[in-house]
Amino acid sequence: MSDYRRINHALRVIHMNIRCKMSAEVKRQNVEFSPLEHIAMGQILKSDGTSQQMLVASMNKDKAQIARIVARLLRQGLIIKQENPEDKRAVLLHLSSKGKKLLTRLDQVELEVMSEMMNGFSQQESNTFRDLLERINHNL
Repeated sequence: MSDYRRINHALRVIHMNIRCKMSAEVKRQNVEFSPLEHIAMGQILKSDGTSQQMLVASMNKDKAQIARIVARLLRQGLIIKQENPEDKRAVLLHLSSKGKKLLTRLDQVELEVMSEMMNGFSQQESNTFRDLLERINHNL
């Protein structure tokens, strides 16, 4: 197997393992939740009140896809809509207490997965690995 194929295979297996661990935690929390919804909730938390249009721009997704994500998060009580004080016609999205609790737990699981993944690596190796991943991401 060529080096590129081995790298590609390793990346796919890592991605699959992380996704499986996150999916298991989502099931334990008894919510229907996709990776895109996780990203959207992170964006909502980061901006502490965002519009759907801002999610469209920050996530680089179309309006219909963001509308479906927002509707699903609203149905599950993970986010709430509040009137925008600067524009009474618009609404801002915020995490509900249930959403904050879920996001905190998923962040803990991610940290546990990353700790498990990097077990046995020195700080220098971890830094090198991070730098290489950032270079790869920049190349893409």
